[in-house]
Amino acid sequence: MKLYFKYILVFLFLLKKIVIAQTSSTFFPNFQPYPSNPIIKYGDGFADAAWNDPCVIKQNGQYIMYISAANGISDNGTVKVYRQISSDGYNWTLSPTTPVLEPLNGTYYAGGTETPSVVFKDSTYHMYLTCYPPGNVGADFVIAHATSTNGINWAMDATPILESDGSPTIYGGLVGEPGAIVYHDSVFVFFTSAGTISGNPIQCIGLMKSNDGTVFNVPQIAVTLPTSVYPLSSNYWGLSTPSALAINDSIYLFTDVAQTINGVWTQVALHQFKTDGISGIWQYDDAPIHTMQDFNWTNGTFYSEIRSITPLMDDNNLLRIWYAGNRLADVTAGDTTYHVTVDGLGNIHVDPNYWGIGTSSYQFQSTVSVSEINKTQVITAFPNPSSGKIYLSKNSDIVITDVTGKLILSQLNTSIIDITNQSSGMYFLTITKNKEQLTQRIKIIKE
Repeated sequence: MKLYFKYILVFLFLLKKIVIAQTSSTFFPNFQPYPSNPIIKYGDGFADAAWNDPCVIKQNGQYIMYISAANGISDNGTVKVYRQISSDGYNWTLSPTTPVLEPLNGTYYAGGTETPSVVFKDSTYHMYLTCYPPGNVGADFVIAHATSTNGINWAMDATPILESDGSPTIYGGLVGEPGAIVYHDSVFVFFTSAGTISGNPIQCIGLMKSNDGTVFNVPQIAVTLPTSVYPLSSNYWGLSTPSALAINDSIYLFTDVAQTINGVWTQVALHQFKTDGISGIWQYDDAPIHTMQDFNWTNGTFYSEIRSITPLMDDNNLLRIWYAGNRLADVTAGDTTYHVTVDGLGNIHVDPNYWGIGTSSYQFQSTVSVSEINKTQVITAFPNPSSGKIYLSKNSDIVITDVTGKLILSQLNTSIIDITNQSSGMYFLTITKNKEQLTQRIKIIKE
């Protein structure tokens, strides 16, 4: 999916507790790609199968991949959800050979079903996916939910669980590309979100939570583009297609990074974030996991991308990821080399060596564990409640929003926040220092 929205830095998350995580000697894993990538190629399984958006789970020693595909890459190709199985995570077979979920005329998902994310909770499979009516217009995208008892036969909900509504919220303009995990017996769904706050456009990764997997709370912002790694001056736009993994009490969040190249919105890198115990502190890597330049099958200069990363913690502390990519054309000194062909009927076909699903892995020395609070890294805000000024223990960048997400105040490199002109009520204070972001509730009381 293509999400054409500008980016503004605003971060919102609820403070629960502050913890520091240890992952042996490596905080962010260094993933090693499989030498025989791509492991699933264009046309594997059926003619002109354009594979995308892999989601991998593992049950009883078997790998199960839910994956999007259309019959070719033409604009009129209808995207459906398929299921593949594997004994090793490298060699995959369609099972069944037909889609497990597909568009249905007369429904809100008559135009397409894609980006599946599947979790298993309370003896039920839950699939979250992007759906849309005919036309494939971004503003019409919704996040849908389906359930299954066997992972093959799915029943769609009668209505979406989230859709954009034009409201001045983070999800008023567009929603899609859900990535779900079960965490502390609740379902957390991360998703690509775009909208406005105080009239300013925003693209971010949103997050909503449910106890039963069906009814969700109001979405909040999870993470935004780390501009120290991806500066806006270099035409980076934001993040998309999130997928998450819980290891012990930590959540690893994986996303795509979007950049404008030759005037085209392009997914150019895969990145990772981490938080501990939903503390409100998200940390991000200094560099991408992979960029499209890392692989011959994605390293093109025109309509080439790397995208749709999904993780799995495998046996013996092996952290594995799968992702999609393609390289449709290269432009060199004005000459274009295409990796697609057009037949006599006008149908487009892709060279299988330049479209597919890849995989990489990292071997943890030990599983993640949560340590005691490291008080030297905590930035405190006091007093709370306050009627006049709030003081920070360290100079930091701050953002204050109200409960609807409206921007109230922002300051850079400050330790004193003047709130004397703000009305009484509950607000959220986001503190940014170096690579850490922390949000907590604050209460303003006017006598």
